[in-house]
Amino acid sequence: MTLLAIISKIYSFLSFAERKFFDIFGFLVYKPKAKVVSVGNISMGGTGKTPVLFELLSEIKTSVCVLTRGYRSPYERSFYVLHKDGDHPQELTDEALMTNKRFPFVPVLVGKNRHHSAIMGEMMFAPDIFLLDDGFQYRRIRKDFNILLFDAMCDPAEACVLPMGRLREPFERLKIADVILLTRCNSVSEERADYWFNKIRSIAPDTKIIKTGTFCDGLFDNFGNRQSPVGKSYLAFSGIGRPQSFYAQLADNNCKVVESSEFKDHHRFTADELGTLRKRAELAGLTLVCTEKDAVKIPAHIAETMKLEVLRIRVRPLNKESFLTAMGVNKQTLF
Repeated sequence: MTLLAIISKIYSFLSFAERKFFDIFGFLVYKPKAKVVSVGNISMGGTGKTPVLFELLSEIKTSVCVLTRGYRSPYERSFYVLHKDGDHPQELTDEALMTNKRFPFVPVLVGKNRHHSAIMGEMMFAPDIFLLDDGFQYRRIRKDFNILLFDAMCDPAEACVLPMGRLREPFERLKIADVILLTRCNSVSEERADYWFNKIRSIAPDTKIIKTGTFCDGLFDNFGNRQSPVGKSYLAFSGIGRPQSFYAQLADNNCKVVESSEFKDHHRFTADELGTLRKRAELAGLTLVCTEKDAVKIPAHIAETMKLEVLRIRVRPLNKESFLTAMGVNKQTLF
């Protein structure tokens, strides 16, 4: 057995031990009055949790709070609330800022201790539902409904536990989910999507599995108004892990990209960098375009001076149903 295989076994055991600990000491698990809906995954890297969260927030018509960790932000080990419009610290995670910008009246509670965040959320907002972001591995809150995402683009050779593969837990753990969303099915061959669908079905024969895809939702200005690409040429810039997917989505939206500028993933744009981009676009007669993830990292007072459009994406079931309908959720009782 290789060293990586041994470490993977240890990692799997530690995950198992943590689960059993909270099974035995159940009094440590907080049970909020509100229902808790977890949106999570078992793999490293993006699977589309944030767009799925947005779809749920669009469809749920009762009061909701979002609980998010704030990974690697200064607020991860403390507590911060985003609610309504305002200039929130740019050091917050992209996901928290995006959620607040798109849904300003939905409280977003940031902090690693989601147990504490839930208590504070009930005191401050008394929601009917908590949406627990990246909550599959979080044990300290009782979950009423587990939505698990799995990326159809995952290489079968990487479907094993870290560090040998990309999984945070053994593949068999999928069976405890209430619903499994197989994401990015429109970005792989039908054979690959069917392979993962059947693989998951063999592990979780009684669980609802929904094939989903990532689609372009169009271009929007700083105020959320839809824009048309007709007659425009663009300077595209991004600070994301896979800029090629951004360019492909722009092409799908009939955007003519003349120039581009790429930054490292999670890049925080400086005023000088944004000023340079603005001048380049003005001199060439181009419109700036970026991802929604990048747009929230641009201070409002600077964004207002830029001729900027933002590309939004959506995650939808391939059969075009709404998520709540596809999941078979009773819209009266909600989960």
